[in-house]
Amino acid sequence: MDDTRLPDPEALRPLLTDALSLPALKPHGPRLERLLEDYTRGVARKDAPLVVALVGATGAGKSTLLNALSGQNLSREGVDRPTSTVSTLFAPEGTPTDELARTGARVVRYTPGPQGLWSGQVFIDTPDLNSVATAHRDVARAALDKADVALVVMHRGSVAEATQVEFLAEFARRRALVFILNFADELSAESRDALKSQVRRVATQHYGLAAEDVPVFAISARAAKDGQDVSGEFGPLLFHLRGLATQAVAARVRHTNALGALEEFANTVQKALDDTDALLAKTRTALDAGLARAAESLQGDFDARLSLAHGHLASEVRRQAAGRFWGPAAWGLRLSLWGASGMGVGALVARRSLPAGLAVAAASTVVDAVRDRTRARAAEVAVVEPFEDDFLAESAARTALAEARSVARTQGLEAESLGVPDVEVMLAELRVARAGAWRYTASTAVAEAVARWWRTARWLVLPLINLPLLALLGHVGYRVVRGYVEGPLLPLEYFLNAGAFFGLLAGAGALLASASLVGAARHAGRAGRGRFVEALAALGRRLGEAVDDGLGTGRQAARRILERIRAVG
Repeated sequence: MDDTRLPDPEALRPLLTDALSLPALKPHGPRLERLLEDYTRGVARKDAPLVVALVGATGAGKSTLLNALSGQNLSREGVDRPTSTVSTLFAPEGTPTDELARTGARVVRYTPGPQGLWSGQVFIDTPDLNSVATAHRDVARAALDKADVALVVMHRGSVAEATQVEFLAEFARRRALVFILNFADELSAESRDALKSQVRRVATQHYGLAAEDVPVFAISARAAKDGQDVSGEFGPLLFHLRGLATQAVAARVRHTNALGALEEFANTVQKALDDTDALLAKTRTALDAGLARAAESLQGDFDARLSLAHGHLASEVRRQAAGRFWGPAAWGLRLSLWGASGMGVGALVARRSLPAGLAVAAASTVVDAVRDRTRARAAEVAVVEPFEDDFLAESAARTALAEARSVARTQGLEAESLGVPDVEVMLAELRVARAGAWRYTASTAVAEAVARWWRTARWLVLPLINLPLLALLGHVGYRVVRGYVEGPLLPLEYFLNAGAFFGLLAGAGALLASASLVGAARHAGRAGRGRFVEALAALGRRLGEAVDDGLGTGRQAARRILERIRAVG
């Protein structure tokens, strides 16, 4: 694969910084930083000598093998040697070691000579992997992070040792591993084959490597120092190692290591992103369920509030219906039933005393106007403004959020980081939804209900009310003309009686129109309830979208990391 297609490590760093804001990724931060450094080295180091780390258990013969390969006594041998807590770096004279020395390794220079079987490489002798001190494995891990190849040196008892298996699993996909079964001179040919098969089986099961891709050599490092190959496999081992050290193969090894580090990096980010998406999906499901449970009580609360405002809705329906009517009944519709009755009483009183009748009618009109304004304000207070403690709405808000916030707490997160609001914000949203539904009910829903009523009333109710009034006006007009032409002129009492009768007919018409509008007020209430349900659904969608957008910066950065890495493939 062309190196130019590999993503720029420096372009990945700021994305990783942002992606580490994901709670699922944050614990992996140090490891991801190491992987990115590993990838950066694999891309940058092309012509440097191969860095070879020798790892293994106590007594596996790492130092003996190192001395055999270098042709020099570089490392002290023997199981009774002091246990080191640091790695030792053996580098040819003139080889830069600054970066490798940053791991805390002790640097020892050596001069490659013709006696070396595989000399000229940078060797790192690491502490024993099966030491009871976990710090030893940390030191070995830091060394292997800087290496290109790992020589895994084993004896018969350490082939499947748990600490070694666990340690190597971290590097299996991003390091060239060469497995060396030492002390072959103490094993029969059948035992060597059985142990080599076991090594391949462990590599397949625990490291995910194909058995045919696992290089395993059974040798005797002690015999190799004396120029002997007791198993016949030391020569193939040297051939394999020398092949790794050639410039082309070494570049390919580093390239493969870099891709392995990049793949592990991507897999870690992908898993954290999947876990985050699953957490957000679980949170949204919990939030949707909570809102569904709260919706029933909220709708009941809104119905109860609307019932308190029913009188105002009926009055508003009559007022808007009056705007469509023509004739005296329209004035009556603008009054409540109490005001219309006052007008009728005023008409009757006017038969005996016109000033008294007019006073009664005027007083009832003024009282009705004041009552209507008071009722409008009372209705808005009843529906929109909270009761003294608004306990039901607060309880519904807590119910809606409880499960979603519990999901966040279970993960040790603040609910707000997942887009879940607190109770106060939720309560404010519910009040806004309630106020919006009321405004719709008192305006649009009432207008639509009146328009629906008017489609029938204009052909039935309007003629039924106005035709008797027109007939009365026609009769009075006829009597006036006849009296003027034939005499005698009509007395004042006639006009008072006619006016009173006209007022009664107009009042009756207004009462009839009001009665026909009873269903319109109920229809407006139902429309208002429907709008409130829609407002709750819209609130649920907004809150769900906020959850979907939760941890947005980190998720976006993680996706961009994966996009850049997948472009390599």
